[in-house]
Amino acid sequence: MYVVPQVYPDGKFSQHLLNLPLGKAVDFKHIKPNVKIQYPFGKKFVGMICGGTGITPMLQALHAILGTAGDATAVSMLYGSMHSGDILAGDALDAWAAGSKGRFSLTHVLSREPEGSAWGGARGFIGKDLIAKHLPGPSEDCLLVVCGPPPMYASLCGPRDAKEVTGVLKDLGYRDDQVFKF
Repeated sequence: MYVVPQVYPDGKFSQHLLNLPLGKAVDFKHIKPNVKIQYPFGKKFVGMICGGTGITPMLQALHAILGTAGDATAVSMLYGSMHSGDILAGDALDAWAAGSKGRFSLTHVLSREPEGSAWGGARGFIGKDLIAKHLPGPSEDCLLVVCGPPPMYASLCGPRDAKEVTGVLKDLGYRDDQVFKF
Protein backbone atom coordinates (compact mmCIF):
# COMPACT_ATOMS: atom_id res chain seq x y z
CA MET A 1 0.00 0.00 0.00
CA TYR A 2 1.18 3.51 -0.73
CA VAL A 3 0.67 6.42 1.64
CA VAL A 4 -0.08 9.87 0.31
CA PRO A 5 0.46 12.16 3.30
CA GLN A 6 -0.57 15.78 3.54
CA VAL A 7 2.42 17.45 5.19
CA TYR A 8 1.60 20.19 7.68
CA PRO A 9 4.32 22.62 8.86
CA ASP A 10 3.50 21.93 12.54
CA GLY A 11 2.28 18.35 12.07
CA LYS A 12 4.39 15.96 14.13
CA PHE A 13 3.34 12.80 12.31
CA SER A 14 3.29 14.27 8.80
CA GLN A 15 6.78 15.74 9.37
CA HIS A 16 7.95 12.32 10.60
CA LEU A 17 6.63 10.67 7.41
CA LEU A 18 8.21 13.35 5.25
CA ASN A 19 11.61 12.67 6.76
CA LEU A 20 11.55 8.89 6.32
CA PRO A 21 13.73 7.44 3.55
CA LEU A 22 11.82 6.77 0.32
CA GLY A 23 10.53 3.20 0.36
CA LYS A 24 10.75 2.83 4.15
CA ALA A 25 8.01 0.54 5.46
CA VAL A 26 5.65 1.89 8.11
CA ASP A 27 3.15 -0.23 10.03
CA PHE A 28 -0.40 1.03 10.56
CA LYS A 29 -3.38 -0.48 12.29
CA HIS A 30 -7.07 0.23 12.27
CA ILE A 31 -8.78 1.35 15.43
CA LYS A 32 -12.40 0.28 15.92
CA PRO A 33 -13.99 3.75 15.62
CA ASN A 34 -12.35 4.25 12.19
CA VAL A 35 -13.45 0.98 10.57
CA LYS A 36 -17.01 1.77 9.49
CA ILE A 37 -17.44 -0.68 6.62
CA GLN A 38 -15.26 -3.19 4.78
CA TYR A 39 -15.13 -4.43 1.19
CA PRO A 40 -17.12 -6.10 -0.36
CA PHE A 41 -19.85 -3.51 0.02
CA GLY A 42 -22.71 -5.54 -1.45
CA LYS A 43 -24.19 -2.68 -3.46
CA LYS A 44 -24.45 -2.07 -7.22
CA PHE A 45 -23.60 1.63 -6.86
CA VAL A 46 -21.11 3.37 -4.58
CA GLY A 47 -20.96 7.14 -4.36
CA MET A 48 -17.85 8.75 -2.90
CA ILE A 49 -17.63 12.29 -1.59
CA CYS A 50 -14.22 13.38 -0.40
CA GLY A 51 -12.24 16.51 0.26
CA GLY A 52 -8.47 16.96 0.50
CA THR A 53 -6.76 14.14 2.35
CA GLY A 54 -10.18 12.47 2.67
CA ILE A 55 -9.23 10.77 -0.59
CA THR A 56 -7.16 8.24 1.39
CA PRO A 57 -9.86 5.71 2.38
CA MET A 58 -11.44 6.17 -1.05
CA LEU A 59 -8.22 5.00 -2.72
CA GLN A 60 -8.30 1.81 -0.67
CA ALA A 61 -11.95 1.18 -1.52
CA LEU A 62 -11.38 1.91 -5.22
CA HIS A 63 -8.39 -0.42 -5.30
CA ALA A 64 -10.58 -3.23 -3.92
CA ILE A 65 -13.60 -2.51 -6.16
CA LEU A 66 -11.77 -1.91 -9.43
CA GLY A 67 -9.07 -4.51 -8.77
CA THR A 68 -11.35 -7.44 -7.98
CA ALA A 69 -12.14 -9.67 -10.95
CA GLY A 70 -15.87 -10.09 -11.42
CA ASP A 71 -16.85 -7.06 -9.32
CA ALA A 72 -19.30 -4.98 -11.37
CA THR A 73 -19.87 -2.20 -8.81
CA ALA A 74 -20.27 1.23 -10.42
CA VAL A 75 -18.51 4.05 -8.55
CA SER A 76 -18.99 7.81 -8.85
CA MET A 77 -16.67 10.18 -7.00
CA LEU A 78 -16.87 13.88 -6.19
CA TYR A 79 -13.42 14.98 -5.03
CA GLY A 80 -13.01 18.48 -3.64
CA SER A 81 -9.68 20.26 -3.45
CA MET A 82 -8.74 23.91 -3.04
CA HIS A 83 -6.45 24.26 -6.07
CA SER A 84 -5.53 22.03 -9.00
CA GLY A 85 -2.09 21.53 -7.43
CA ASP A 86 -3.73 20.12 -4.29
CA ILE A 87 -5.30 17.10 -6.00
CA LEU A 88 -3.77 14.03 -4.35
CA ALA A 89 -3.24 10.88 -6.45
CA GLY A 90 -4.74 12.70 -9.44
CA ASP A 91 -2.82 10.70 -12.05
CA ALA A 92 -3.85 7.38 -10.46
CA LEU A 93 -7.49 8.45 -10.22
CA ASP A 94 -7.54 9.64 -13.83
CA ALA A 95 -5.97 6.36 -14.98
CA TRP A 96 -8.51 4.31 -13.03
CA ALA A 97 -11.38 6.32 -14.50
CA ALA A 98 -9.99 5.99 -18.05
CA GLY A 99 -9.42 2.24 -17.69
CA SER A 100 -12.65 1.38 -15.86
CA LYS A 101 -14.85 0.91 -18.95
CA GLY A 102 -17.38 3.31 -17.47
CA ARG A 103 -17.52 1.77 -13.99
CA PHE A 104 -15.72 4.68 -12.32
CA SER A 105 -16.63 8.31 -12.94
CA LEU A 106 -14.60 11.08 -11.34
CA THR A 107 -15.52 14.74 -10.90
CA HIS A 108 -12.98 17.13 -9.39
CA VAL A 109 -14.34 20.26 -7.72
CA LEU A 110 -11.96 23.13 -6.88
CA SER A 111 -12.97 25.70 -4.28
CA ARG A 112 -10.12 28.24 -4.57
CA GLU A 113 -8.68 27.80 -8.05
CA PRO A 114 -7.74 31.25 -9.37
CA GLU A 115 -9.93 32.72 -12.07
CA GLY A 116 -8.10 32.69 -15.37
CA SER A 117 -6.28 29.42 -14.66
CA ALA A 118 -6.37 26.61 -17.20
CA TRP A 119 -8.82 24.64 -15.01
CA GLY A 120 -11.93 23.78 -17.00
CA GLY A 121 -13.67 21.59 -14.42
CA ALA A 122 -16.14 22.27 -11.63
CA ARG A 123 -15.52 25.10 -9.18
CA GLY A 124 -16.96 25.90 -5.78
CA PHE A 125 -18.02 23.44 -3.12
CA ILE A 126 -19.63 20.03 -3.32
CA GLY A 127 -23.33 20.54 -2.70
CA LYS A 128 -26.83 19.42 -3.61
CA ASP A 129 -26.60 20.12 -7.36
CA LEU A 130 -23.32 18.26 -7.91
CA ILE A 131 -24.44 15.32 -5.77
CA ALA A 132 -27.76 15.02 -7.63
CA LYS A 133 -25.97 15.24 -10.99
CA HIS A 134 -23.04 12.88 -10.38
CA LEU A 135 -23.90 10.41 -7.63
CA PRO A 136 -26.45 7.60 -7.51
CA GLY A 137 -29.74 8.54 -5.92
CA PRO A 138 -30.88 6.98 -2.66
CA SER A 139 -31.95 3.40 -3.38
CA GLU A 140 -31.51 -0.04 -1.85
CA ASP A 141 -28.60 -0.68 -4.27
CA CYS A 142 -26.71 2.49 -3.27
CA LEU A 143 -24.04 3.25 -0.68
CA LEU A 144 -22.40 6.64 -0.05
CA VAL A 145 -19.06 7.11 1.70
CA VAL A 146 -17.88 10.53 2.86
CA CYS A 147 -14.48 11.69 4.10
CA GLY A 148 -13.16 15.21 4.36
CA PRO A 149 -12.72 18.23 6.61
CA PRO A 150 -15.27 19.04 9.36
CA PRO A 151 -17.05 21.79 7.35
CA MET A 152 -17.73 19.23 4.59
CA TYR A 153 -19.33 16.83 7.08
CA ALA A 154 -21.33 19.67 8.65
CA SER A 155 -22.78 20.72 5.32
CA LEU A 156 -23.32 17.36 3.69
CA CYS A 157 -24.12 14.74 6.32
CA GLY A 158 -23.50 15.86 9.89
CA PRO A 159 -20.56 15.25 12.22
CA ARG A 160 -18.21 12.37 11.46
CA ASP A 161 -18.87 10.66 14.77
CA ALA A 162 -22.68 10.88 14.52
CA LYS A 163 -24.52 7.96 12.93
CA GLU A 164 -27.48 10.16 12.02
CA VAL A 165 -27.36 11.71 8.55
CA THR A 166 -28.29 15.38 8.36
CA GLY A 167 -27.63 18.23 5.93
CA VAL A 168 -27.68 17.95 2.15
CA LEU A 169 -27.64 14.14 2.04
CA LYS A 170 -30.66 13.95 4.37
CA ASP A 171 -32.44 16.55 2.22
CA LEU A 172 -31.76 14.40 -0.87
CA GLY A 173 -33.35 11.37 0.81
CA TYR A 174 -30.34 9.30 1.88
CA ARG A 175 -30.89 7.23 5.02
CA ASP A 176 -28.53 6.71 7.95
CA ASP A 177 -27.79 3.13 6.84
CA GLN A 178 -26.77 4.30 3.35
CA VAL A 179 -24.12 6.83 4.38
CA PHE A 180 -20.79 5.97 6.00
CA LYS A 181 -18.60 8.75 7.37
CA PHE A 182 -14.92 7.81 7.35
